Amino acid sequence: VRVKSSISYPFAEDKAGTFEGAGFLIDKERGWFLTNAHVSGRGSGDIEISFKGEDFKETELIYVDAELDFSVLSLSPSKIANFAIEAELDCKSDQISGAEVAAFGHPHDLYYSASRGIISKVRFYEGHDWVQLDAAINPGNSGGPLIELQTGKIVGINAMGLEDSEGLNFAVPLEPVCKAVNLLKKDKNPSPPKLPFSFAADHVRETYLTVAGNRYGELPEGVQVGDVLIKVNGVKVKTPTEVSTYLRGSQGSAKFTFERAESQTSIELDFPMKPLLTDRLYLFMDGAVIADDYYLERYEQEKNFMFHSVRDGSYADRFGFSKGEIIIAIDGIKPKSVKHLKELLDGED
Repeated sequence: VRVKSSISYPFAEDKAGTFEGAGFLIDKERGWFLTNAHVSGRGSGDIEISFKGEDFKETELIYVDAELDFSVLSLSPSKIANFAIEAELDCKSDQISGAEVAAFGHPHDLYYSASRGIISKVRFYEGHDWVQLDAAINPGNSGGPLIELQTGKIVGINAMGLEDSEGLNFAVPLEPVCKAVNLLKKDKNPSPPKLPFSFAADHVRETYLTVAGNRYGELPEGVQVGDVLIKVNGVKVKTPTEVSTYLRGSQGSAKFTFERAESQTSIELDFPMKPLLTDRLYLFMDGAVIADDYYLERYEQEKNFMFHSVRDGSYADRFGFSKGEIIIAIDGIKPKSVKHLKELLDGED
């Protein structure tokens, strides 16, 4: 399908404007579609989809991932085109290296077209796992299906190409997407975990789980900078995305096994899940969107609120507020929540 989002007042992760991309049907009975988060936006805009030869129809954002570039849209099943078929998903990302694929979408208004290429591998890049491929991915391809030509199954969600390069393009791998979708079908929270440590990456040695420091508070007892995470609940892991995928839907507790020098140590850790972006509260004030600080680490420590966007020419803009500014007090009182912030701002003054 074609996906069109209109965002007037964006969160910090998004931009204002009208954006077009692609998407595909994954559950006809529920009316669910997959696309990129950067196509749908993170919850403050209007989203529409259209089937080939049909008008755009309003749709609902039911999930947008807090880590990876994907979201789930919902359309009333009665509005789904009769000719539409469900995409068959290949959820095993480790079996697709060397596969011939087609990246389907709507590049530069050339609607419903495809480019052909080969998958290199699932590669760790910029903090996450990506499917690296050489099929062309241009504006308008984003959110469309990456189709394995031999099986006809979907192996990724087209996402981006690197500027000033040729044949270096990326799609979101389906393994974490499938895990999230299956959890949604069971009415469970599909969010990734909020772990207390950050990782350093060594691209030469291809090791990506070396503990680099703490993120939310102190490092857990028994964990040191330089430890290498090798297993979660006894399952081998190689990248932060693999860790997050395994822990989605968990009960917030797991056994982490670290390697230090030539020894191994295991500790039991409790952790929360990242908050659902679709449940995020925000305050609209004179052309500005205010919500929890976008930077989770800083928010955990300071519990401040941030201007996520300020519309040009609005009252907020004319009075000098700008995106990224932090609110630490209103009339000397520190807001405790978005609702409390609203109470502090309400009134004739």
